[in-house]
Amino acid sequence: MIGIRRAALVFVVGLGLTIGVAATRAARGDGARRQAGPADSTTFMTVNAAAKKVSINLYAAYGSANGGMNFNGGSKGDQTITVPLGWSVHIAFQNKDAIPHSAILLPDHLPLPAQPDNPAIARAYTKDVTGGIPTDGTDTMDFTAAPAGNYLIVCGVPGHGPSGMYIKFVVSAEAKAPQYSR
Repeated sequence: MIGIRRAALVFVVGLGLTIGVAATRAARGDGARRQAGPADSTTFMTVNAAAKKVSINLYAAYGSANGGMNFNGGSKGDQTITVPLGWSVHIAFQNKDAIPHSAILLPDHLPLPAQPDNPAIARAYTKDVTGGIPTDGTDTMDFTAAPAGNYLIVCGVPGHGPSGMYIKFVVSAEAKAPQYSR
């Protein structure tokens, strides 16, 4: 009899906690923040071929992949942005998470530094790389895609990159147009 009462109590407490967390997230709007669709070139990228310019929307915590430690739903390098060498890149960053995040372009070398500080390409980082940008905060990065090579877009908040918060960024001498792929 005691076992049944204890199991019932555990169930009721667990149900209450689940409802409480759901209500808190609904009040904060986390449900809307965590919605994510499939990534493709039109979801996050706009291309102006005549001007050789690509605009990329980069969302920290776009969905719940990797516990929210992701960019545009991608983590651990499972998405790749390819930009032709010499093109202008504009990245509009927004943090959709309840904790701070940032972005910095680093060489594609693992293991990632726990606290990155120098971007691989000049101006390819958000403000306050290690402190991060707060919930719903925004920033932009504008740079020229050069030199050719393999890079990673990494969250610079200490520990986030090594936890898998990075996607691939390739500057290609062969590509004719930008591409976003999974």
